[in-house]
Amino acid sequence: MRDVLQSLERWSAEGRRFALATVIDTWGSSPRPTGSVMAVRDDGLVCGSVSGGCVEGAVIQEAMAALKDGRPRRLKFGAADAQTLWEVGLACGGGIEVFVEPDPDRQKPHLWQEIVAQIRNNERCAVTIDLATGERLNGIEPAPDRFVQEFPPRERLLIFGASHIAVPLVGLAKTLGFESVLADPRSQLLVLERFPVPPDRTLPMWPDEALRQVDLTPDTFAVVLSHDPKIDDAALAILLRSPVAYIGALGSRTTQAKRRQDLAALGFTEEELDRIHGPVGLEIGAATPEEIALSIAAQIVQVRRAPR
Repeated sequence: MRDVLQSLERWSAEGRRFALATVIDTWGSSPRPTGSVMAVRDDGLVCGSVSGGCVEGAVIQEAMAALKDGRPRRLKFGAADAQTLWEVGLACGGGIEVFVEPDPDRQKPHLWQEIVAQIRNNERCAVTIDLATGERLNGIEPAPDRFVQEFPPRERLLIFGASHIAVPLVGLAKTLGFESVLADPRSQLLVLERFPVPPDRTLPMWPDEALRQVDLTPDTFAVVLSHDPKIDDAALAILLRSPVAYIGALGSRTTQAKRRQDLAALGFTEEELDRIHGPVGLEIGAATPEEIALSIAAQIVQVRRAPR
């Protein structure tokens, strides 16, 4: 839902009609998880995905039909085999069930706006859909023939240092669904005009003050990029004793060794220091700021998807 929210807000403000297709069940090897959403506008324009391409055409047809007759529908798609080669199916061998609802923003406008605002503000919320009627309820209201879709707050990428690498990294963070928070006491660098994709939050302050403004949780990923030990090491000294999921630090192997020595002198153990990913990023031969940002983002995804 988050990935299509901007389009839905715009379409609704423009008075355009649209249908929402939501994956409400999966079995076997499915290409998209439960809760994945695709929106279909009244002229056939699409955003989001329910299957990565396998059954999108059939879902679009049903969505357009739902906009015409005003009735929701439930669609099931399984794997295509030799006998059903020309029918719509999932090549991955699994199956999905999709619920298509027309005009979700017009059924209960105030409820829709409330839900959209909660998601946009990165608040935890949930929506319950009555699969028989298409009625939406705000919150968790489980019952037979209902689907509950929960929206936990986005994971957070906390970046220290508005460096040249931070510019593309903030853009990648948005693409990957993170809330991006950029902290740097150097106001001359923390200029939003430098960022084609602006961070969600900026904190123009030193690490100790900035980290009092942010909840450090297991859903927080942090990276220090300033090249200034007064910023980077000060941030690391707080992050290392927090429950954040990832800590990355820019710098050569020589820089990392000196950093470990300095932090060890402050009382940090080898086990604590081993939490630092440094030199930061996967080893892909990255050279440009964009490539380095990509290597960092890839390493963050690797940690994000590892079993916890």
